[in-house]
Amino acid sequence: MALIQLKGYVDKSTLEIDAAFSVKVPIIGSFQLAQVKGNLQDGVKVTFGVSILHGDARFYYSAGWIYLDLSATVFGTVYGPLTIKLIPLP
Repeated sequence: MALIQLKGYVDKSTLEIDAAFSVKVPIIGSFQLAQVKGNLQDGVKVTFGVSILHGDARFYYSAGWIYLDLSATVFGTVYGPLTIKLIPLP
């Protein structure tokens, strides 16, 4: 099981995001996948690829939450598309 990490900031008044999108895989370690920068109201899409995984992710704001739509291939196994409710923005 992998841990998704999003480190950075979101301006709640404008919904601008600037954050590092990473994944932490047990035993293997952490990988920064992409820099997420843009407006969550419009949605921010990034494509990533590191040695063992690749795919794309879209971060967006809806109904008070930041969401992640994710599709990825890890060691040749396809995961997604998945929609993940990440962070509340009250």
